[in-house]
Amino acid sequence: MKKLTAVLALLIIASLAFTACAPAVEPVEKPVVEEETPAEEVAEEEVMEEKEPVSVCLVTDSAGIGDKSFNDAVWGGLEKAEADFGAEANYIESKSADDYAPNLEACVDSEPDVIVCVGFMMADACDVSVQANPDINYIGIDINWLFYDNFLGVDAYMDQSCFQAGYLAAGMTTTGTVATYTGFFGPVVQIFMDGFYMGVQEYNKVHDTAVDVLGYDPADMDNATATGSWIDVDLGRQVTESFMDNGADIVLAVAGNVGVGSAAVMEERGLGYIFGVDQDWTITNPQISDFVLASVLKKMEVPVYNAIKGLYEDGTWIGGENYILQFANGGTEIVYNADIDIPADLKAEVDALKAKIESGEISQLSPEFLALYPRE
Repeated sequence: MKKLTAVLALLIIASLAFTACAPAVEPVEKPVVEEETPAEEVAEEEVMEEKEPVSVCLVTDSAGIGDKSFNDAVWGGLEKAEADFGAEANYIESKSADDYAPNLEACVDSEPDVIVCVGFMMADACDVSVQANPDINYIGIDINWLFYDNFLGVDAYMDQSCFQAGYLAAGMTTTGTVATYTGFFGPVVQIFMDGFYMGVQEYNKVHDTAVDVLGYDPADMDNATATGSWIDVDLGRQVTESFMDNGADIVLAVAGNVGVGSAAVMEERGLGYIFGVDQDWTITNPQISDFVLASVLKKMEVPVYNAIKGLYEDGTWIGGENYILQFANGGTEIVYNADIDIPADLKAEVDALKAKIESGEISQLSPEFLALYPRE
């Protein structure tokens, strides 16, 4: 019994000694669990104030929406703005010049953020409206001589792509004669005709040919051919019949949808080509695509869309200047009809003109035009 007691005593002493020598155990900290913010509260904090849509009112020229050319191109920019960021756009159609002022006043009464004046013939009425309504922003298509803080002018160097068109026409004619005409003569349409004329002259110079141009001569601008209408297709037919009777087989009609009349004459005679203007006419006028050699694009929808976008996204407005559509910003270009056989070497020459024009190696405008409208 004494032995057992002694053994137990030794075991207790040994246990105490081992415990005293054992390393201290660090306390385990309980992980801190962050309380989650209820989803409803997060959503409420992240919701940003909804932006107000930009409201736009457009006044057309006499061709109206549905012209498949000028007015439709501008309206296309507003339709894209509607689709992309909810712009609220509407238009008022003008039947004649007498409608411009009252239509612009109707736009003002609708209290829009932006009013779009379409066409140089509306310039005077647009000028009056701009000055009377400094709190409304304006875009003037083909109005490049007004400078106000609330006005953005849209200009276009259409001589660039039309120079290519003239060169192409001279290379494709089978009769040695081409032609051009417009609806109403003025600088913003003359620039098409002048570039076209000069492109023909360049082809003649390069190939030692004598292709003639009917309808426009920079030395006799006052007698340029004009139908007096943007909408009367029959006038386009009459002018083209006269051109073709005098040997022309390719026509540049700077007259909106009036050019469809030119194609109708060519279809009847089984000869000739036209150029589409403003938009790709193989798309907008597929019924006459067999007679569309190429189209010279005037991308008016781009500055219209960008101006509305700037207002919507951060409230910026670029006024007091002109946005110029040109080769440098992709604002104009020539688009071939893929279904028409154009010799590869001719197409290569036409394409090469772009770099020569941009570098200043060749002049795409006549001395007479530049004397009237100098270009910096």
